[in-house]
Amino acid sequence: MAGYRGGGGFDEADSGRSLDINGGAAGSLVLNLEESTDRWYELIYSRQETRLQGADLDLTVQYLHFGGMAAWPQNGFSSYLAAGVGATWLRASGGASGSDTRPSFSIGVGALIPLWERVEVRLETRAYLTLTDGDSEFFCASGPQGGVCRVRYDGDVLTQIDAMAGLTFRF
Repeated sequence: MAGYRGGGGFDEADSGRSLDINGGAAGSLVLNLEESTDRWYELIYSRQETRLQGADLDLTVQYLHFGGMAAWPQNGFSSYLAAGVGATWLRASGGASGSDTRPSFSIGVGALIPLWERVEVRLETRAYLTLTDGDSEFFCASGPQGGVCRVRYDGDVLTQIDAMAGLTFRF
């Protein structure tokens, strides 16, 4: 699937100013294993290449979640609810480098619209919630002056929301 992801931000460690994650293109690969005609196990990998607004940092945000999906057939399509748990991997480059992995979960709603017998259009919006421990520091490096952390996040949850569209192929 491909789409748009927005939301989330950090506070800069030195100045305390807000550094928002730029919204932009994101992509996902979803593998489903059918449990019954309207229930699936799901493995989702999602990635976004973006920047921290107001900082000289490129940021890669990646999610890997395992969960499930339940669908309800309608007139000519199926609506569904999906949820997953897993991890968020944040990697910075540019003015600072480093990475951090945090636990996360997601919840999404969408529609499956049949095109042919084994091909459907999948439309989805999903919220990703990454757990942090309050005053978290990211993208830290040690140097001649000791340890330096570029970004500090004040809060317990980093939230991003995306809207995606893609094709589903059944085997």
